[in-house]
Amino acid sequence: MSDNLLEIKDLHIEFRTFDGVVKAINGMSFNVPRGKTIGLVGETGAGKTTTALAVMGLVPSPPGVITSGQILFEGEDVLKMSNLKLRNIRGDKISMIFQNPMTSLNPVYRIGKQMSDVIMMHQNVDRKTAEQRAGDMLEIVGIRRERLNNYPHEFSGGMKQRVCIAMGLSCNPQLLIADEPTTALDVTIQAQILELMKGLKEKYNTSTIFITHALGVVAEIADYVVVAYAGMVIEQGSLKEIFTDPKHPYTKGLFACLPDIDSESSGALKVIPGAMPDPMQLPVGCKFCKRCPEAMKICYMKEPEDIEIAEEHKVRCHLYQMGSKKQ
Repeated sequence: MSDNLLEIKDLHIEFRTFDGVVKAINGMSFNVPRGKTIGLVGETGAGKTTTALAVMGLVPSPPGVITSGQILFEGEDVLKMSNLKLRNIRGDKISMIFQNPMTSLNPVYRIGKQMSDVIMMHQNVDRKTAEQRAGDMLEIVGIRRERLNNYPHEFSGGMKQRVCIAMGLSCNPQLLIADEPTTALDVTIQAQILELMKGLKEKYNTSTIFITHALGVVAEIADYVVVAYAGMVIEQGSLKEIFTDPKHPYTKGLFACLPDIDSESSGALKVIPGAMPDPMQLPVGCKFCKRCPEAMKICYMKEPEDIEIAEEHKVRCHLYQMGSKKQ
């Protein structure tokens, strides 16, 4: 059995609109080991959510088209599965916590019905057993089972997110995709949610893709870090390698943007100049070349390849091509 539960290989996704072709994913490749958490980071528009939707088989078509690549879950290509098999896998083997809990729950149904419906669909149990299981999951995330009879509007934002986590974990999925689950929450609730997810990962040995743009959150929860830019992975490695020895100029720029409470300087925060390239008009060479302080002539002409810096540390940058720069 492979050590990787999920393998994404050279994934390309386009959105074909009346205004033109949006190249959203441009060769995304990374693995999710069993029982580990991947922190998928990058700016808005990097392709993080689109990649997650592709894993779930939920890329809207039209206009979305997966033009090439593979998404191997337990060795089987998700892109070749029938709709029936995908429906059976979603919520059972793969679950997703969406970014906004306010819109993830149906406002006209009680929480208990929504959770028990999911359990009945995938676990082949009766309503009474499903409701018992739903109550157990609510208590695991710190909500009294009596709240099963409440409607979503009777919960705070943090409690709604806990309900979504409970629902996502109710069928003991092998893979959990969390799409910025703490973005809309205050820092106190953020910390509680992160502690909750770490505890649940240890209890159920669930593999997780944690999508975020906050490096501080990644430091708290991830085992490995995947840095995405313009629909591709530009650097990936263990948490320690990425945080202590980042290689790509973009990754270094992300860390430079973080405030330093130990610094005596009171100047403005550093920023990465420019913006993410237009996905309808991507640069010919490196997608980061126009914003990169270390760009060379070749960066504007040729797309860099993955370079293996260490056993689990890869970077896509011309600076580390053979003989270009010391590693």
